[in-house]
Amino acid sequence: MRKVIFVIVEAALELVPEEISNHPAVISYARKRGKKPSEVLLDRSYHHAAMLKLEKSWKRGRPDITHFTLLEVLGSPLNRSKYVETYVETQSRHIIYINSETRLPRIYERFKGVIEKLYREPIVESSGKILLKLEEGGIRDIVSRVKPDVKILLSEKGLQMKWSELGEKIIGYDYPMLMLGGFPRGEFEDETKMNADLEVSIWDQPLESWIVASRIFTILEYLVLGMS
Repeated sequence: MRKVIFVIVEAALELVPEEISNHPAVISYARKRGKKPSEVLLDRSYHHAAMLKLEKSWKRGRPDITHFTLLEVLGSPLNRSKYVETYVETQSRHIIYINSETRLPRIYERFKGVIEKLYREPIVESSGKILLKLEEGGIRDIVSRVKPDVKILLSEKGLQMKWSELGEKIIGYDYPMLMLGGFPRGEFEDETKMNADLEVSIWDQPLESWIVASRIFTILEYLVLGMS
């Protein structure tokens, strides 16, 4: 394995949609932060009442899932050893590229501020390096760009595999892509499943996304870096 492509798919990460931007809960929250309603991330902790009117509301408004998962991935020995290329596919039909050297804020509210700014200014650079980049697109665009030789969707409804077997399968490819859901509940969209060669489960019960990411990376670190 030369590099693993890690993608958080259908991430519940988006700006407040226009159809609820006039809701009192949204207006109040945005005012407290000194921003327009259209400039803040949709967050169920603050916008639950407004979100009841949204389509597929049960899958939306959870930026914390992406935050926790990215902290696991970017802070891992595998990523720090330059074996990981990370992307986020959002439910707003955007792609976020995250450089392996990026250090995201540990504090959730600061993380939201970074992503909100990214929606306004879609490139974050430091010392001539692009750390974060946002553009329109979906999972097909990521696949076309990175050209993985296998695409594995980590899903609780997938084929249950032993961890050792899954690890050996992943490292048997040059550029495997691992796709992990970034939404709280519900089903993967058909487009996501159509772009997967294999659906795999690592446990017989649902697990939080960051837990799955942590376990998968531990498996790969054992095989690729010789850690034990």
